[in-house]
Order: sequence, then C-alpha cells, then structure tokens
Amino acid sequence: MEIKIDNREIKFFVENALFLKAILVLIATLSIFILWSYSIASDFQKVVRALESKDKLKRLNAIAELSKIKAQETTELLTNVVFDKSEDWKVKIIAIRALGEINDPEIVDKLVTIFNNPFLNEECPAIKLNTALSLGKKFNRGTRAVDSLIEALNQDNLLIKEAVIEALGEIGDPKAVPSMISLLEDENFAIKISAIRALEKIGDSRALPFLEKILELNDDILIQQQIIYSLEILKREVSN
Repeated sequence: MEIKIDNREIKFFVENALFLKAILVLIATLSIFILWSYSIASDFQKVVRALESKDKLKRLNAIAELSKIKAQETTELLTNVVFDKSEDWKVKIIAIRALGEINDPEIVDKLVTIFNNPFLNEECPAIKLNTALSLGKKFNRGTRAVDSLIEALNQDNLLIKEAVIEALGEIGDPKAVPSMISLLEDENFAIKISAIRALEKIGDSRALPFLEKILELNDDILIQQQIIYSLEILKREVSN
C-alpha cells in the first residue's frame, strides 16, 4: 500500500520542529542568564558583607572587587566608605581611586568635596594626594575639578602640589596653562619638572615661548633635557 504524504504536512512538521528547537534554545539561554544573574547577586552580597568586616584586609579586597562592577549600588557603597569618618585612611584611598575611574559629574563633585573639606580628608596628605590624582582624568575637563585643583596650587605640601600639577596635566584643560607657566619659575626641581610635563600634555601653544625662555636661562641638564623633549612633542601637537 503506497503512503502518500502531502508536502504541506511535511512543511508543517518542519516548521514546528524548527519552532520547538528555537524555544528550547531560548529556554536554555534564559536558564544560563538566570543562573549567571543569581551568581552575580550572590557574589555582590558577599562583597557587601566583606565591607562590614572588622578585618581591614577583607574590606580592601571588597573594594577591589567593587571597582570591577559598574553599577549604581557599587558607586553608593564606595562613596559611603569614603565619607565614613571611622574608616581607615588606607581603605578610603582605595575607594577614592576606584571612584576616580567613574565618569559621572556627581562623583566628580563628591571627590572635589573630599579634596577641599578638611573634615572629610582629615588633612591627611595621602588622602588629598590620591584624591587629586583620581580627579586627573580627561573626562573632568571643563568641570569644577579643574578650578579646585588650580586653587590647590597655593598650598605648601610639595607632594600634594606635585600630584595636583600631574592631575591638571592629565585633564588637559587649557584653563590651567597660566598657572603651569608661572610654576616654570618655581625654585623646587620637582615642581618645575612637573609643570613642564603638564604643559606638554595640555598641548597649548601659549606655553612654547615660555618653555624656550626657560631652556635658555636654565643650566640644569635634567631640566634642559625635559624641556627639549616636551618642546618637540608640543610643537608636533600644535602643528597638527
């Protein structure tokens, strides 16, 4: 007996088989995503618990893990650590550096507040230095971080001042050029070198005649070498 199969029936079975396969793939994908999300949530809770530990090393490791997670909850936790008066300054510094990697105007404002407020930075040079370096990101160009760092150039602590100059160079805001030019006359070697490098990174043509003048008047071989190198890069950038 000959069995006849309608082509429409074959098409129906094939289409349904493909549909069923697609459904099974979707279910498998959703299952993997749910398991992954649960794992992430579980790991996040572990990190949160570690932040509450009395063990400083555990808290430091927790902040290192938080810095890998880009989420609003993470930002809030890191901010809480920084604003906690009872927290160890070493732990605060790690949290500050992690916050500095986040391109968010609100975070920038909080870092500026930490930098300027002695109640928050406890007048700790290490906290102020690391906060300055954390603000030294190109995405902070045109923000109040630039004004705050320029104002901080008047302080006496040379390490913090050097960090501020470095941060302004990394930001690259032309607003800092006049201040950097004035520092070319500074008596301190480290400050002068830092100002030269900052002007090189900012890449503003206004610095050229001042660097050339310092090159002529300064007899320190290291200063001369740095100016020659910076002038070469700066002229190349200006010409482009």
